Amino acid sequence: MSNLPADASHALEERFRLLLEASPAGVILVDREARILLINQRVESWFGYSRDELIGQFIEVLVPDSVRPHHIPLRDGYLRAPTVRPIGSNRDLHARRKDGSEFPCDISLHPLPQKDDDDLQVMVHIVDITERKRLEAERRQQESHRRLRFMIDNLPAGAVYVSDQTIAANRATEGITGYSRQELRTIENWFTQLFGDRAAEVQAQYNADRALRFPATRTLEIIRKDGQRRWIEHAAYGDDQHEVWLLHDVTERIRAQYQVVQGERLAAIGEMMTALAHESRNALQRSQACLEMLEVDLESQPEALDLVRRAQRAVDELQRLYEEVREYAAPLRLELQESNLRELWMEVWSNLAPSIGTKQIAFHDDCPFVPAASVDRHRFCQVLRNVLENSIAALPSAGGIVSVTSLDARLHGKPALQIAIRDNGSGMSAEQRARLFEPFFTTKARGTGLGMPIARRIMEAHRGEIELGPAESGTEILLRLPMATT
Repeated sequence: MSNLPADASHALEERFRLLLEASPAGVILVDREARILLINQRVESWFGYSRDELIGQFIEVLVPDSVRPHHIPLRDGYLRAPTVRPIGSNRDLHARRKDGSEFPCDISLHPLPQKDDDDLQVMVHIVDITERKRLEAERRQQESHRRLRFMIDNLPAGAVYVSDQTIAANRATEGITGYSRQELRTIENWFTQLFGDRAAEVQAQYNADRALRFPATRTLEIIRKDGQRRWIEHAAYGDDQHEVWLLHDVTERIRAQYQVVQGERLAAIGEMMTALAHESRNALQRSQACLEMLEVDLESQPEALDLVRRAQRAVDELQRLYEEVREYAAPLRLELQESNLRELWMEVWSNLAPSIGTKQIAFHDDCPFVPAASVDRHRFCQVLRNVLENSIAALPSAGGIVSVTSLDARLHGKPALQIAIRDNGSGMSAEQRARLFEPFFTTKARGTGLGMPIARRIMEAHRGEIELGPAESGTEILLRLPMATT
């Protein structure tokens, strides 16, 4: 450069200065003692120092306090044998600003040509990689979230994430509930869709559990989108901002437990009734014989004769009670045969005509087509009779309407037929709805309260189910029977 004319040398130096200032990297020139000789504008901007503050300072002024003691011997070692190389390979490097804050950076060293050792100068290139680190962290987080979403979405258990009244459900939750993620996107939708008229009650329990940080796992009955009732175990974990729910469909376990308990209960009732009937039969027969003899002797005494006949009816009722309880407890043996279901309910309705009396009751058969089904005709007619008798009893003396409709349905994930029997009476109270299938619960003046429990046993023996329909006007009973698949 010294061989160039002065003007040319000055122009070249000016060009070098412009290139240095325009560099996207920070450039620092240090001597062999590691004192700063020159910096560019990028260094001023990143570090917060002016040129005058840095010129003449040791390079360590830009090194974080935590690593400064270790840096000096490494620096001296490099200056004894300088080479072009990056520093801190496989390590995260940071530089220190004037205010003490730090930022991540890449650093490379470039020794300049020299006449002798005393003229050694090293150009330090620094690149602020804060944005690159941020983007890398963002990509890692996105990838982590993607893997987490994939894992959660493919869990065999239902998983729900809750934040600010919004929920995100996985694929298994869609399978358990029958609803899509979009349909279950809010807390309100969750409770309204899955719990129907019990939504407010279940949500109140959820709010109480949430206030206590979910102290217990709950077993809840839900209504799937297709109308099936299923049982789920609901375990929740959360803080003030976020919640995670884990859901397991335990319907089959609940049913198995119910069947075991029900079987044990029925066996105990059966044993008791067998012993009771054996001990009581002779006494009841003697009572009936004595009452028949009294009836002959008291023909001329109407008032006494009326008392005798009341006693006879009481004995008959007691015998009927024994028979109903015995039938409820006895094992069910079905004789299945392909049957026309419409013929069965029309036959049952016809046989119930005497119990209608003076009530003006219309019977509507709203079924354009009813497929045949494999049922025990006698037992299924018993179910229909119990349901239709209740409908007749529920209607006022002025009468009303009893209707039967049918449609295709799903039962335990398989094709089924649903038969709905509805009346337009006054409906049932909350207690009656809750206890409808409970043995010995009845609101009738006469009756054992075993009609609907027996109906449930018969439907379950057919691998079907019976349940109450929605709590609207009147009462609706739903019967579901599995259909054979070809």
